[in-house]
Amino acid sequence: MEKRILGKTGLAVTIVGYGAIKLPGITEAEADECLNLALDLGINFIDTARNYRDSEEKIGKAISHRRDEFYIATKTSERDVKGVEEHLAISLKNLRTDYIDLYQLHTVSDGERWEAVRAVGGAYEAALKAQEAGKVRHIGITIHRDLQVMREAIASGLFDTIMVCYNPLDSESVEAEILPAAKAAEMGVIVMKSLSGGQLWQPL
Repeated sequence: MEKRILGKTGLAVTIVGYGAIKLPGITEAEADECLNLALDLGINFIDTARNYRDSEEKIGKAISHRRDEFYIATKTSERDVKGVEEHLAISLKNLRTDYIDLYQLHTVSDGERWEAVRAVGGAYEAALKAQEAGKVRHIGITIHRDLQVMREAIASGLFDTIMVCYNPLDSESVEAEILPAAKAAEMGVIVMKSLSGGQLWQPL
């Protein structure tokens, strides 16, 4: 499995990661089989989120005993220190680990949320505090559609990674400007919806 360094993080991640958003739709036994197979096939990057229902719990139960074989990325949709601290504590417990490789501020997709996470007492402050405490190794951000927020997030230098929607349809128009800007800033790019929510594989 080909690997690439994820921006400035130094993490050598496989170019195909395991997106765990759909784990709530399957049983624990099925999740256990899928996740262990992914690791057996060489995938070493697993992405989930606090609000993906029981996704974190299923990951923790299935592969926490193989923790040195993968990088775990999770997300919080909270916007202030208190909320992030609560979410992070739950994520660590559910994932059965004492640190998160990549902790992402989730769906910061408009100017209001962008200002909120950067404010005094905001989510970024909490993530940075967690990083200093060793609970988080790297900090990322995920954004849908709002190109201006993407521009500002890249220019800010605050984040190690950015997650955006990208596929051959480029429905969120990130190819022309956002991807090159992130690359120039040595910011790791994580792609979601690479099959456009299934549109690129479903039969006509």
